[in-house]
Amino acid sequence: MRKTLALCALFLLPAQTAPASGGARFLDTWSELNTWESGVQAADFAQTLDKKLVFAAGRDGGVQIHSAVGEHLTAVPTQTPAAAIDIDQRGRTLYVAEQSRVCTVFRIAMDSGVPSWSVQGRWRTQAAPVDVASLPDRQLVFVLEADSVVRMYSYSGALLGFIPVPKGIFAIDMVPRSTVLHIMGRHGRYTAVRLHL
Repeated sequence: MRKTLALCALFLLPAQTAPASGGARFLDTWSELNTWESGVQAADFAQTLDKKLVFAAGRDGGVQIHSAVGEHLTAVPTQTPAAAIDIDQRGRTLYVAEQSRVCTVFRIAMDSGVPSWSVQGRWRTQAAPVDVASLPDRQLVFVLEADSVVRMYSYSGALLGFIPVPKGIFAIDMVPRSTVLHIMGRHGRYTAVRLHL
């Protein structure tokens, strides 16, 4: 009982701790901007650069699109639950890598403030997808697949190239208008690879 009370008291004290090595410190000055329930058990999510739309891929299937304040705007159906999603900066293109080895590129249109969608491309991946990243300006989709290969596809699903990666890689990302592929492994190893496209 005393240990629990002492631990609770520690959390209530102001954070006046000394900086950790390297000058890092506990961030005790932050404020919550918004909290709301998405209604899905999310497998992945993405937010537009202007912070107006939030995309949440549900473990039970489909991608829900919400306003930044939590208003449910629409749902984009998928054949099976998504393993990963990505969007372009403005949320006009949605990339869905499904657990069933299907990748789909959706075009998202905003008509009267309500998003609508259409399929721009769909194809099967060679192995189960783990993560997805995109280069919208070049119409390229990068899929990290379970066989430890990042494959580069066109929007129509043509396989354009591949990069073998070490086992344990679980996340990839691309910076818009760049050719740098960011790779993160389960043991904290980060790698940036410049692609010569």
